[in-house]
Amino acid sequence: MTLSVRIKKALRSSGNRRNSESPGASAAQPFLLDVEFDVPPGFTILFGASGSGKTTTLRSISGIVRPDAGRIAINGEVLFDSAERIDLPIRRRGVGYVFQDLALFPHLTALANVEFGMSKVSRPERRLRAEAMMEALRISHAAGRKPREISGGEAQRVALARALAYQPRILLLDEPLSAIDEATRRGIISDLKSINRELRLPIIYVTHSRQEAVSLGERVIVYERGRVVAFGEPISVFGTPITASVARLTGVENIFTGQVVGKSEDAGTMTVEVSDATGACHVDVPFGNQALGEHVTVAVPSGDILLATEEPRSTSLRNRMRGKITAIDEELNRTVVRVNAGVIWSASVTRQAVSELALSEGQEVWLAFKTHSCYLVDRSS
Repeated sequence: MTLSVRIKKALRSSGNRRNSESPGASAAQPFLLDVEFDVPPGFTILFGASGSGKTTTLRSISGIVRPDAGRIAINGEVLFDSAERIDLPIRRRGVGYVFQDLALFPHLTALANVEFGMSKVSRPERRLRAEAMMEALRISHAAGRKPREISGGEAQRVALARALAYQPRILLLDEPLSAIDEATRRGIISDLKSINRELRLPIIYVTHSRQEAVSLGERVIVYERGRVVAFGEPISVFGTPITASVARLTGVENIFTGQVVGKSEDAGTMTVEVSDATGACHVDVPFGNQALGEHVTVAVPSGDILLATEEPRSTSLRNRMRGKITAIDEELNRTVVRVNAGVIWSASVTRQAVSELALSEGQEVWLAFKTHSCYLVDRSS
């Protein structure tokens, strides 16, 4: 089962993100979604900033939104084709959709919510399917409760059970886990992966979380301003971004412009002087065909940077620099330490490391990272 998508859709700003993903659009210059990709069975992550067209893509596939042009097909069966004037209604597309707000019916029990989408199935069969999917998602205990009587994680599982019990040909998940805690999210992700090992549906999963993308995705599609700017396995797309814009979208915090000031083919390295509004410093990057004096953009993932309170000497890490901590920012599942070492670097560490090293603003520290942690990225986009 493979989903093929080729769509164009002009969107005008209305101030309502549900109806428009183009916050900067004007009536004269509409935001244009123009994408083409295939989705095989398994998890495909749709990744990108808010307003890049992700939700509009899902709504187009499901039939909620009609593209201006294009073609959408499942295993060759056409759901939409502007040239052939084909536009199947939602009920005939075989698409399961879990919205970000879940859209559970508050007056129905969890079991009744799961049964709701199977109107063409006999009542006994409907009940069997619903109970089986609730058991698979470990929410049988909540069958008789209404949405207000269950936890956020249980509500997420009810919405997933409803979409899957319908036995869709494809499944669309629009940030379904964004409002729940980390432990609950991990449990649901594990169950989703287990269920889909048997079903092998094409699943498109929209998320802003790099961690979710890496843990769930077999492939990732990165959107920027209505276009596909990267596609591939998460480890490749997130690990070696091609452009500065993709690096930013995928969570690479350290991106600096610079100039090649030295080259050593024997050592396999080049030296780049990078700079920001604070100052400048030198970093060694992998040898390339850039000429001396050429301007380049260097990206370094914050998770690749070692932070130490003493100079790391017995190490193969070529990039070592001393600096001073300017800020320590607590984020959802990590701590980011900002260090002025000529330029402002961001290093990701655990909360335990912050405690054990007794890190504080104004403290002098050392940064170290491998040459191959430095990526030369295209400045375009």
